[in-house]
Amino acid sequence: MNAPEKSSLAMKFIEHAGQDGMPARTVSVAGMSFKPLDYDQLADARLHQPVSIPLNWSHARVIDTNIEGVDINELARGNATLESTHTSVAVSLQRGGWLPPGLAIADGGLTILPDRNVISLIKGRYDNGSLVGVGKDFLDLLAEHEVRINPLLYAIEGNGRKIPDRHVVEEQMAEVISFLRKALPKAELVMGNQSLEGVLGLIEDTRAGFEIKRKFLMHLAPLLSAPTGRSLIASRWNDVLDAADRYGLARDSLVVLSALSSVAIPNSGSAAKKILKFREGYSDQEAYNALADFRSLEILIHLITLFPKERPAIFTADKALALFWTGIRADNFRREKLGVFFNLAPVKQLLPDDLIELWKKDIRPPPL
Repeated sequence: MNAPEKSSLAMKFIEHAGQDGMPARTVSVAGMSFKPLDYDQLADARLHQPVSIPLNWSHARVIDTNIEGVDINELARGNATLESTHTSVAVSLQRGGWLPPGLAIADGGLTILPDRNVISLIKGRYDNGSLVGVGKDFLDLLAEHEVRINPLLYAIEGNGRKIPDRHVVEEQMAEVISFLRKALPKAELVMGNQSLEGVLGLIEDTRAGFEIKRKFLMHLAPLLSAPTGRSLIASRWNDVLDAADRYGLARDSLVVLSALSSVAIPNSGSAAKKILKFREGYSDQEAYNALADFRSLEILIHLITLFPKERPAIFTADKALALFWTGIRADNFRREKLGVFFNLAPVKQLLPDDLIELWKKDIRPPPL
C-alpha cells in the first residue's frame, strides 16, 4: 500500500497466475470506501497476527491496469479476502462496525478519536513521525497520511481512574497534544481554542449520570461477580431490571444492556462482562473504567447523529469494547426534541434469541 494522493490508499490486485500463458492481470485502485466489518468477523480475527479479513469496497478509482477494456479513472467496486502482512492490534469503531485503522482512513475524511490504550501504542511505535516499533501493523499507516485526530477521549478520561478535575484535564490535554504533534507531524489535530472548555463542559454534563451509573454497577457487582449458571439467569435478569428501575436507567442504555448481557451469556462469555470486569471487591475505580468505555461509545453515537456528514471513529485496542460496539449494531441515529436516539439490534452473542423479545418489552427511549 502507498499514498498516491492526500488521505487515500492505493491497492494493487494481482492474479495468482496468468490465463492461457498470458501475464497475470493486475489492477490498482485508489480512493476506495470499505464496508465496515461485523461482530463475527471481529470475533474470528486474530489481531496480533497478520490479519486475514474479507473486504467489500466501492467508489474506487482505477489508477493502473493491464486488463483490456478497463479504463483509467473508471470507478470500480469489488470484494476480496485480504491476506495481509500487517497485524491490527487496534481497530476503528465507526458507523456500521469496524475496520483495521489503515483501511478506515482509506478514502479520507475520517476523524479519529484514539482512546488511552491507542495513545500508549502510538507512544511505543513512533518518534517524531518515524516508526520505531517492531513489526508491521495497520496503525503504522497513520504516520504516512494527513489524518484528523481529536484527543478528546484521552483528556476526558483522565489518568486517575476517576472523574478528572480541571487541572488534570488541562495537564492531560497539553500532554497528548504535545506528544501527537511530535509523533505524527502530518496529522491535523482537531482541537480549537474552545476544546478545553468543551471537554470540561462534557464532564459536567455527564457527571450526574455517571454517578447514577456508578451506583448501579456497585449495586450489581456482588450479584454478578460469579459466572451466572443457567438456573440463575431469570433471577439475575430481574435483579438487573430492578436495579435499573431503582436508579432510573433505561433498559436500552448501554450500561443496562451490558449488565443484562453479562447475565444472559453463561460462563462469563459476554464481551460486556469483560468490559464490566465484575469481581469480588469490585471498586469505584473499576466501575469508572467501565463507564468511561461506555461513555466513549455514547460520544461516538452523538457525533454520528449530530454531524451526519462527518466520519468519526474510535481507535481502540480493547477487543471487548470493539466486540460490544459491533454486537449492539447501533443504527437509525436521529435527533429529536429530547435528544439523541438510535436503535439497537444486539447479536445473539450479547443477548440470545430467547431473551431479545423479553428485553424489547421494557425498552424506554429517553436520550443518553
